[in-house]
Order: sequence, then C-alpha cells, then structure tokens
Amino acid sequence: MAEPPSNGTVNFEALAHHATYGQPGAPSPHRVVPEWELAPFTSTTQTSPWNIALTSTQLSNLVNGFMPQQMEDKWLICSQGEVKEGEVVTVEFYRSWTGRKIWALEIVVGKEGEGSVKALTWEESEEAVREQDFEAAKEGVSEVCRWVLEVELDSDE
Repeated sequence: MAEPPSNGTVNFEALAHHATYGQPGAPSPHRVVPEWELAPFTSTTQTSPWNIALTSTQLSNLVNGFMPQQMEDKWLICSQGEVKEGEVVTVEFYRSWTGRKIWALEIVVGKEGEGSVKALTWEESEEAVREQDFEAAKEGVSEVCRWVLEVELDSDE
C-alpha cells in the first residue's frame, strides 16, 4: 500500500484500499480451520469459468489460506477438499467481521503439486456486497490473493 503523503493530505486511494483489503497479510504455513461459524453464500450467486495455471507455491498458499488476527485483517481464507492429483479444492473467501462468503475459487489439483483455477463463484446479494459482476469479482479476488496470500493470479484468457 502506498505511504501517506508527506504534505499532510489524505491519500484517499490508499485509504479505500485499506478499507477493502486490510493490511498486507502472509499465507498460513498450515491449512486454516475457521474458529467461528461462517455464513454460506446466499441464493444469489453466479459462477463463471476462469482458467488460471498455478505453481505449487501458489496452490499451497491458496489451500493453506489466511486466519485474521486483528481488526485490520479484513479476510478469512480457507479451503475444502483433498489436495490430491485430479481432485477439486474449493478456496473460500470470507469477510472476517461478518463471516460472509464473498468468493470461491474451484481449483483442480494437478501433477507435482501444481494446479489450475477452473471457476470463480461470487456473491451477488445486495445485502452482502455492492454490485458485483464477473469482472469486479475477478478484480477483488485477485487483489485479496495478491495482498493477503502473496499469489498473483494471471489469467490464461
């Protein structure tokens, strides 16, 4: 995130980024198991194919996820599914304060610990999120992955 300007003015872009994404994180060294009850998607979700190749490090960071430790940590990221070649793992992204699921990535585990994102599901309910379409969901989940998990999602599209 950008440093505050030295002239005393407010950096609104940095402030908006912090409000949405929190402070930078680091992926967990082990698979995160949520410590509280989380809310599932509402009935208003959309899913679209999304083809992204993942290295073994990226796959590990996504599967292990992130457990928030303080108020400034805006996301809880965890996964479900067996990490075994040919299996599907779902990586779920929740707002830490509300426990609401906002996005989910469907990942197919490949050879030698690599994998590939195959689909993105996103919440559309106005109660849970502001207007969100596929492009906004891709942008949001990509930034959370970069900012919190140190994973750059580079689409093959």
